[in-house]
Amino acid sequence: MKMTVDQYWDRWEELMNREEASFDKWDGLEDLLFIAQKEGDLYKEFCSRFGIMRTVNYLGEYEELFDHFEWCNGFFLDNEENLEDWVESLLWIYKWMAEHLVKMPGIDMELLDAFFNDFQQAYDRYGYSLRPYYQHQHKRALKAGEVEDAEAYYQKWIAAERDSLADCEACEYQTQLEYYYFTGEKEKAAPIEKLLLSKEVTCGEIPHLTYSKLLLPYYEDGRVEEAARYQSQGYFFIYDKPHFLVEASEHIRFLALTEPLRGIKVLERHIEYADSGKDPYGMFYFYMSAIVLHRKLMEAGHRPGFAVDVMSEVAEEIAGDFDSRNGNDFFEREMERFYAL
Repeated sequence: MKMTVDQYWDRWEELMNREEASFDKWDGLEDLLFIAQKEGDLYKEFCSRFGIMRTVNYLGEYEELFDHFEWCNGFFLDNEENLEDWVESLLWIYKWMAEHLVKMPGIDMELLDAFFNDFQQAYDRYGYSLRPYYQHQHKRALKAGEVEDAEAYYQKWIAAERDSLADCEACEYQTQLEYYYFTGEKEKAAPIEKLLLSKEVTCGEIPHLTYSKLLLPYYEDGRVEEAARYQSQGYFFIYDKPHFLVEASEHIRFLALTEPLRGIKVLERHIEYADSGKDPYGMFYFYMSAIVLHRKLMEAGHRPGFAVDVMSEVAEEIAGDFDSRNGNDFFEREMERFYAL
């Protein structure tokens, strides 16, 4: 039976009001997209695609995000005068795009630069602070191992005004924490770490994502018991999120160094998504952590039950692709760092 207009929008609102992303929600929105396309109703198509973007981002389906963003952005630019209520929502998705495009070594530098230029211009055009733009340039530089650029953008980010498109305080503190751990400035990380762990500032993803970042720094400082406690607490929040590859890899590395047998279960929970190749950046860190786990199991006299030959080849290929794109040897050095654990 054909949906009436009211039935269509009731269904769309019902799906959009579901807080948790799920494949069932995605399927429902795809059904609405099919109807919109069959009817030739571009506004319905825009709304359905927008809902899909808000869903697939949290399911790790980044190629879907990219495809729907391209369509929605084009439609928005052609119909700006009628879509003023959508401005902030669309500009927010620029942040998701920036987060994930840099994780794809197949996206060349020219295209990345063009996207970030569009990111900056879009925020300027509508009068919003460039704080999110600087933050994601900082994160982009950090993922490429460009520390000087990361520091330059960090200073611009922190100095820029906060407005409605800035990340929440907890997420911004998390970004700062990761930066200080990356640079080894643990004394600067300590007060932020305390703030997040106390849950004085929190959000839907923090401190869930904080725990994994503490594990190796704590291990290096001899705080193994504390780290073990945070490992148990932290993994509870991501065990059912297979696309959290970087965080899972951090749990695997810590367990490889402390309780390698427990690392196998973490590996098994996330390996299918890692093998899908949907997140090459996360795939690299997950595979390298699996290689560390394999070696530590062997050294402890255990049979790992999984092979790492192909993982090693794929990780090396991904590292080469990133370094070629980024014009440095950061990922090659990352591999050396893992092999030294």
